[in-house]
Amino acid sequence: MDRLPLDRSPVMSALLECGTLKTWSVIVTILGDLAAAPDAHVPGPVLSALTDRMGLRAQAMRVALHRLRRDGWISSSRDGRASRYALTDHGLALTLSVSDQVYGAAPPVPRGWRIVLAPSGEAMSALDHPAAIVIAPRVALLPDPAGDDGTEAAPAPLLAWEVTPGVVPDWLTATLAPPDIIQAYARLTRALNLAAEAPLPAGPVDRTALRILALHQWRRLVLRHGPGHEALMGADWPGAKARSGIARVMERIPRPDPRSLAETL
Repeated sequence: MDRLPLDRSPVMSALLECGTLKTWSVIVTILGDLAAAPDAHVPGPVLSALTDRMGLRAQAMRVALHRLRRDGWISSSRDGRASRYALTDHGLALTLSVSDQVYGAAPPVPRGWRIVLAPSGEAMSALDHPAAIVIAPRVALLPDPAGDDGTEAAPAPLLAWEVTPGVVPDWLTATLAPPDIIQAYARLTRALNLAAEAPLPAGPVDRTALRILALHQWRRLVLRHGPGHEALMGADWPGAKARSGIARVMERIPRPDPRSLAETL
């Protein structure tokens, strides 16, 4: 099987420079992309081949698999002499809960917003909402309404009222996307553009490794904040450009069947 060596691939090198890889998180990305359906799984040899092409050590993968099984994220079973891995119901539910934010052509856009005040920092930290945007220790923005069931966006003792944000001021821009996030998205956008334009590796496993690495670096960044940040920032900030870049890469390298990958090994 043809292989594009990791240290000779400008695309892989550019993507690797976008952030340090945590093996357990890469495994979640692999299973979430290739096996995000009930009863779906990834053969162990495929998992090993993909992580190997990203420069992850076999020992680190064994430790990460043990941790993910212990924490209820993944399950394993035997398929002859090899293992196969799948997301548990818990892991699958968490993966699907952020699927739109990771794979969507655009971030979910709230129909409105509420500004929320809390009597204390502890009360604000107790607010459990994935799209909450904390703009000060006791002040936050929440999408309105909180959910399809019509529940209130802010439970007692928080005070909330509807607002209609206009142009995001510079100070809020710095809060929503501080310089390190802006720089990280800009770096990722450059790498994704390279991945969308450079010649693809010849082998299917190498192409899949490129897809997964691009997806992982995007997922790692976009899940650092809620979808509300993107909705407020608009289409001109680096995060929106990175979203367009990952969409191009995902279209260029379609999701393969893990079983077909196993047959090439």
